[in-house]
Amino acid sequence: MDIRNCRKHSCKDNDGNCLIHGSDGLPVQCVGRWVEDKFFFLERYLNASCEARRKFADRGNAVFIDLFSGPGKCIIKDEKIEIDSGGIRALNRDEAPFNECFCFDISKVNVDALKKRTSAKSNCHVECGDSNSLINKLVNTLLKQKYRYHFAFIDPFGPDGLKFETLKMLAKLDKMDMLIHFPIGAIKRNLKTWTKSTNNILDNFLGTNVWRKAIKDLSGDKIFKALIDTFKKQLKSIGYPEDGLKMASSNEDIYTGLPTVPVRNTKEVGMYVLILASKHPLGQKIWSSIIKTNPTGQKELF
Repeated sequence: MDIRNCRKHSCKDNDGNCLIHGSDGLPVQCVGRWVEDKFFFLERYLNASCEARRKFADRGNAVFIDLFSGPGKCIIKDEKIEIDSGGIRALNRDEAPFNECFCFDISKVNVDALKKRTSAKSNCHVECGDSNSLINKLVNTLLKQKYRYHFAFIDPFGPDGLKFETLKMLAKLDKMDMLIHFPIGAIKRNLKTWTKSTNNILDNFLGTNVWRKAIKDLSGDKIFKALIDTFKKQLKSIGYPEDGLKMASSNEDIYTGLPTVPVRNTKEVGMYVLILASKHPLGQKIWSSIIKTNPTGQKELF
């Protein structure tokens, strides 16, 4: 494989992909090594929920949804290691496999690459466009078939990619678990600007403007705890009970009192919170159990 110099900002194109293609000749998304941690917890949850999902999979009723699929493979910056994306990992499962996989991406380059990488999988449907627009048609189609289990992996680069209305649409599906990436890092970089304007990216991401009042007179990590609390209240408003909303955090100070896992970038800065939203208590029981072990294999003490 060609050597990549990912220490330079110019190593990425406009789609966030490496300027040098992957070992299969197709685009690969350029990421930091902390991205592996998101996939670690995704796979741990899919493994641990295998038996609960099997009764749906055996009837052809297990559905995986990836709203920000990318090209299907990533390259870890500086390490030149290729890894599969979330959608590919779900699609390649042997135990209680997902019977259908729906992948969206706004980049035609990414969609074309993912279609080639999944060409042997007739149950994988890849579509180009804004997931916030495409989701309406998909949910209305899925609502026509009862007794289905749905799992959505929601991993935007930043809050600008996701609107809360999309989560509200997904919540219309009865059996819907969502693993949501809450992008702390991107919000930190832009919060001051968004506080000064209305009807902006953060308003759309949270689905409300009450966060301004919630963070008034707060500082530091208390601000982000308040923003996450606002997001949780919004999820409760669309049918997710309090005991079905727990999270793994990349910064244990941001959400003290809940299980956390250390996911930081190379500068030791907290990057995100993973939120598991489940309408069934079993989903949350499984999630609370699997996040007690971090990606290094160490047990977390709570």
